[in-house]
Amino acid sequence: MRWTTAGPAGVVAVLAGLAPFATAGQASAQDGGAYGHGPRTHVVRPGHSIQAAVDRARPGDTIRLLRGTYDGGVLVRKRLTIRGAGDKTVLRPGGTDHCAAVKWAGTGICVIGRPGHPVRGVTVRDLIVRKFAKNGVFGQFTDRLTVERVLATGNGEYGISEFNSTRGRFVHDWALDNGDEAGFYVGDIADAHGTIVAGNRSSGNAIGLLVRHARNVRAWENDLVGNCVGVALVDDGQKGGQGNTKVWRNNVSRNSRECAPHEEVPPLGGTGVLFFGGDHNVVEKNVVMDNRGKLPYSGGIVLFRGTPPLNRPARHNLVQLNVVRGNAPFDLVDNSGSRTNRFRRNLCRTSSPAGLC
Repeated sequence: MRWTTAGPAGVVAVLAGLAPFATAGQASAQDGGAYGHGPRTHVVRPGHSIQAAVDRARPGDTIRLLRGTYDGGVLVRKRLTIRGAGDKTVLRPGGTDHCAAVKWAGTGICVIGRPGHPVRGVTVRDLIVRKFAKNGVFGQFTDRLTVERVLATGNGEYGISEFNSTRGRFVHDWALDNGDEAGFYVGDIADAHGTIVAGNRSSGNAIGLLVRHARNVRAWENDLVGNCVGVALVDDGQKGGQGNTKVWRNNVSRNSRECAPHEEVPPLGGTGVLFFGGDHNVVEKNVVMDNRGKLPYSGGIVLFRGTPPLNRPARHNLVQLNVVRGNAPFDLVDNSGSRTNRFRRNLCRTSSPAGLC
């Protein structure tokens, strides 16, 4: 992981939640609208190229994947929907990696725009993306990227992520047992304009949800369980910092795995919600239990300074109405470097310094 650029629920249980769709239609492309000028549906069968259908499609079309296994490395640069048949549609490495052409080799589906010219309105839903060297579903310079009912598992870095993007929507997804980075990631954007991360499951990752160098993100009703860190809000010293993010009504429990340091990232382990800097964030009404570790920033909800080189204090953050129990070494930790953070009406037993509960 670059700050600058197995859980208790397994894959088998997740597959039960990815309902397959009934197969309908046998044509490779179905025109819609009067005189065939409306959005079209392109049906891709196992063994055939998703990329060929993407290249052939017009903006607004749907790429429909039948039950079976497909080659990933799919590059999307126009408004499309890619829809599978739930747990019966699997993307895995093989064949030509078209994401390599935009310097994101090792990615299942990459949605790539340009600075000032984002790809708008791409939707990926109802499929599995697994065992890619880097990322499952990845967006860069996107607007309104939706990833829904997708299982990203066994990928080397990120499960489902967006960089330099706005108004993303990650809902009802699963990110399980991905590698060095995060199950879900939002970052590198001055204003994410309300990117949503809601109703997801993230387990067995280094970080369940990472919001780094980004503002205006909303995360609620996620299960972030069995990672090294459940939620991390990170100011890495870049201009603009991190902040204005709300994290509420999540289950952030048993994140007690240990992750070794790599690149400039320190070792991680045993933390529920971790602030490395950040300002004007709200963490409320979460259940944060049994996150246990031995690092300086292990514990339930922990506020630290941001990362080098600036090490900016975590300031003007609100932590309230959370159930924070059974964490070690403490339920609440304020080592933020600022006296502006507020801890209100949290149900907890231990804190450092004393008196935060």
